[in-house]
Amino acid sequence: MMQTFIFVHDQQIILDYIRVNKFSQFKNVTYVFVGKNPTNLIESLSNVIICKNLPNNLEDYPKLTSFTGWYCLWKNNLIKSDYINLFEYDINVSEDLNQKIGNEIENNKKVIGYIPLAISHHNYIKHNIWIQTLMNSLMKQYNVDLKNSIGSMNPNTIITMTSNHTFEFETFKKYMEWIDPMIDDLKFSSHSGHEIERSISVFYLLNKIDYSVLNNLIYHFQFDSHRTQTISVNKFTNQYKNLIS
Repeated sequence: MMQTFIFVHDQQIILDYIRVNKFSQFKNVTYVFVGKNPTNLIESLSNVIICKNLPNNLEDYPKLTSFTGWYCLWKNNLIKSDYINLFEYDINVSEDLNQKIGNEIENNKKVIGYIPLAISHHNYIKHNIWIQTLMNSLMKQYNVDLKNSIGSMNPNTIITMTSNHTFEFETFKKYMEWIDPMIDDLKFSSHSGHEIERSISVFYLLNKIDYSVLNNLIYHFQFDSHRTQTISVNKFTNQYKNLIS
């Protein structure tokens, strides 16, 4: 069985997505509300998890972005399936995404990502402002020099970016256990969302976990809801209609 979790910070988006049946190709879709915005319209919905209402949450640290939802699912034991899709709200997906995921699961892939990037790309670990805290924490917690470790790999190695991923649940638990000691460092970084994104591929590369990259199946609008980049707020206003059409 596979569960699909959609991470959202605005209750109206959840209501719109339910109305248009946005993720209809997936069974067991649950919306995970992150942040402290109002939730009065969704409190009674059975397919919504509201992280701020649960005992184990990181909602005081919004710059962790959708990772606060990952943490909530893990710490509150809310995952009941062998595989999980962890998707941000601001995506459109291919009509055959679910089928493609099934093919990768049959091939025993433990992690599936959707936005490819070469490890030699500047925006991966060379852009210090988006990874410095993670590098420092890796050294402190695991005595790992990230740039040397990644730098020794084939520069053409393709990894995945953004937090949109599919995990085998046992591998997800290993990732969460691995990153847990670093959360206290990352949660105070103004770029923690970017560092979390990079930590996923760092985890599977360092631990030699079998992963795959599926390209052109997810389009990520990147509305920058938490204002951690320099993307105009008008982007959401102008393009939101493309998510619910």
